[in-house]
Amino acid sequence: MKITYSSDTINSFGGINFADKIIREASIYDTIDQTLGIRGVKAQYSYSDLFRSYLMLVLCGGECAEDITEHLRSEL
Repeated sequence: MKITYSSDTINSFGGINFADKIIREASIYDTIDQTLGIRGVKAQYSYSDLFRSYLMLVLCGGECAEDITEHLRSEL
């Protein structure tokens, strides 16, 4: 991984794609789906999608789903 210096503003989402890639390559999401199985017929998201969204929120500095609209909205 090459590190470069930038004068751009750094926000809470810096490096989140890198972290997600590492977790995905470690097959964590596949393990979650295999362990918990398939959700109901009408479910649009898998269990790994739910865990992934919450994990990414926490890695960006959030503590609960409401933090997206209350604290991280300015960076979106």
